[in-house]
Amino acid sequence: MGTVRAAVIYSALARFFMRFIGLGTTMVVARLLTPEEIGTFAIASAIVMVMAEIRLLGAGAYLIRESEITPAKVRSTLGLTLIVSWSMGLLVLLSALPAARFYELSELGWIFAILSISFFIAPYISIPMTLLARNLCFKHQFRILAASSIISSATTIGMVLSGFSFWSLAVGQLLNPLSQFLIFCLYRPYLMQYWPSFRNLKPIARIGIFNSLTFLIRRATVAAPDMIIGKAGSTRDVAMFSRGLGFIEFVSQTVIKGVQPVAFPYLSQVRREGGNLLEAYTRASVMLGAFVVPILGVGSIASLPTIRLFFGDQWDAAAPLASIVAIWAMCRSVHWFSRELLMGSGREDLMLLREALPFFILIPLILLAYPYGLQAVAVSFLATGVVDVIFTSVLLWKVTGLNLIYFFRSWIGNVATLMSCMGTTWAWSQVVSFQATPPVTVVLLLALTTPFVWLGTLGIFRNPLYFEIRDAIPLTRNN
Repeated sequence: MGTVRAAVIYSALARFFMRFIGLGTTMVVARLLTPEEIGTFAIASAIVMVMAEIRLLGAGAYLIRESEITPAKVRSTLGLTLIVSWSMGLLVLLSALPAARFYELSELGWIFAILSISFFIAPYISIPMTLLARNLCFKHQFRILAASSIISSATTIGMVLSGFSFWSLAVGQLLNPLSQFLIFCLYRPYLMQYWPSFRNLKPIARIGIFNSLTFLIRRATVAAPDMIIGKAGSTRDVAMFSRGLGFIEFVSQTVIKGVQPVAFPYLSQVRREGGNLLEAYTRASVMLGAFVVPILGVGSIASLPTIRLFFGDQWDAAAPLASIVAIWAMCRSVHWFSRELLMGSGREDLMLLREALPFFILIPLILLAYPYGLQAVAVSFLATGVVDVIFTSVLLWKVTGLNLIYFFRSWIGNVATLMSCMGTTWAWSQVVSFQATPPVTVVLLLALTTPFVWLGTLGIFRNPLYFEIRDAIPLTRNN
């Protein structure tokens, strides 16, 4: 457990650092660029980032799940990744002009061209990152990700201040993977191979196809409003919904991205060692929910002052959208590790089904809801979140034998923690007006009170996360 705990700490540090560097960048950019400028880049970024989920074909998951890996397996994984990623890079370039014509935004073509470069260097980033993750070497990942985030952020802000508008966002986004590529040219993880092989690709492709399509749908779920509203509405509407959804994604993914890189290696290790995979899944899900769900609850009530603090009052219209979408994010977090469970159980074929059903319900709902306003689109997300919880619960019960009574009983403490944190936030809203009080005052009041309510409730309900926190503090380990 000590090794896993250290891996979680360094993985969380890396992701937290990246997220907060990104938040700082966004806070600056949101005050310097108009919603229309940000909306233009959001459309291009949404399309390219959806395509980016296919470029690696999820081949890294193969290297993590295998009991033993050899240089030959690494070369084959690199070969398959090269084929797919370079093909997707060419596709991005070829689709640049058609996309610009479709959205009637000539700048999209050049943004596509800039972002396509990352597809040609991605294999030489993903494979060494995977090798580090397999061995739980997240300390090295932290250093690499921190350096690339700083370079990307500094470039973006510098270019915005120099008057390069949304081009700054495109170049800054490119420099993140480019700097990682240059670092891996100098630092070679154990077993890393630079010359690809195109033999024995079938077993890698099998797990990779399902894994990539799963991530594709996850990414498309978040990107779909940008692409649909970008065509049916205005770039301002795109930016406003993207800001509300993006705020909630930042809040939830800051925590999730910190622990998710450890989840699959951990569950795979449990399976290889003959441990109880379902018990490990339930424990991991409960601890994730104990972090994510209360934070989302606080964010849903205090969305207006938080968005004002981070992005300025020109984004006030995004606050009610964030409040609704937060409930969707809570639902989604319940079975967030279901992908890792299915892969760890050797049922990667069902990962796609688990992601596809809510997604294909969401798309027509957005199309039907948009004429009624952006809040109606947000309600579409909420509805699919409920479907997600119900469908995934039944799927895991049928396929893996997950004990749903035990699973949801384990979540009672999380629900109680959510209620106590939301109750505290609501109580503050009755004491001070979230509309009229300076946002920094509101956020400071919440930051000084809700963490104690959160930790106290975790302790009362004996949440496993409480004991992990207690054991991580040297002064309390022997108590």
